Amino acid sequence: MSDAGHDAPHDRPHGGAPHDRAYDSAYDTAVNEALERLGHAGFFLGTGTQLRGFALHAPMGAEALAALGHGDQVPDWVEWYAAHRGLGAPPDLVAPIDAADPSSWRAALGEARRLADWATLFRREIDAEGWQAALATWWPRLTPGMFAGLTHGVIRTAHAVRGITAVPAPSTAQLHELANGLAFWAALYQPANGAAARGAKAVGAVRTLGRQRGPTLFAAADALLETSVDAALAELTATGAARYTLVRPGGNPVPAIHAVTAPAAVRMTLPHLPPHLALPSYEAVRDVSGTLLNIFTGRGAPDPGALTVDTHDPAERRRIVESAVELRDEHAIKIAEAALREYADHDDPRCFAAARHAVRLLGG
Repeated sequence: MSDAGHDAPHDRPHGGAPHDRAYDSAYDTAVNEALERLGHAGFFLGTGTQLRGFALHAPMGAEALAALGHGDQVPDWVEWYAAHRGLGAPPDLVAPIDAADPSSWRAALGEARRLADWATLFRREIDAEGWQAALATWWPRLTPGMFAGLTHGVIRTAHAVRGITAVPAPSTAQLHELANGLAFWAALYQPANGAAARGAKAVGAVRTLGRQRGPTLFAAADALLETSVDAALAELTATGAARYTLVRPGGNPVPAIHAVTAPAAVRMTLPHLPPHLALPSYEAVRDVSGTLLNIFTGRGAPDPGALTVDTHDPAERRRIVESAVELRDEHAIKIAEAALREYADHDDPRCFAAARHAVRLLGG
């Protein structure tokens, strides 16, 4: 895809703390128009009311596409997504959840049929307390269940937070999108010792690679905790990216992508949360990443050529991003955007190598 007819990808995509970037009206317009279009979408792909299946990615993909500087393409992409994936329909309310009663909200964790109840609760909480206070209250409550929907709860929440912090005053649609991200996380809440982790053990894996004695996959990331949680998360993301290149053609290329995009999402959101939540968030996403990599990647050497990418060449980075955008696949777009964002802070080639590998596996 040529650079004609649209903006080139930003050298520093939207991310980090609000003061790190200037207001981008094109981004704002693209994101809000997409969210308005998706206002009556459900939480899963397909038609009708779905309470399980593949998570709806349209809000996340549209926001990532706009963050890459392709806001002009967002409306067409959303329509393409609706036609090819389906937007589902919102679920029905079951019963109110009382945020002030732990027995009420704890009983509703992990109950997909309560999706609409959770979305209603979070809209009410955000309206009453403000988005940042609501996020600070519920983030630690949901963190132990971060595996929710293959991490789509925390990732959708992170994209919503970035959208909110990128504008002078968030729209109702943006605040509702944050409520939806948190609702998905809560309704599909999956603890580290839940069914997915037990499945990993059943095929000979451990709960996390990082809790074994001696050398571990995440040893380099753990060591960086002495520097900062932010540095450890960056290394965790890059480690997951390197491991992603073990996914071979013919396998499912999607699930292990979240070992890149989930820690990157946590890293993107932590500047907007109280500092004491940083370490528990790292530990949770580390456990999740270990489980994902144990289940969904192979052993041995990476796919030949997967790491041979000169990401220090801006033209090569641009080609990888453009190939993801041209492919239109939501996971390709999200991992390419995460790679660009991570590279802007840490010029490590591993995330871009994973993005290029993902694009190829997904059909690019």
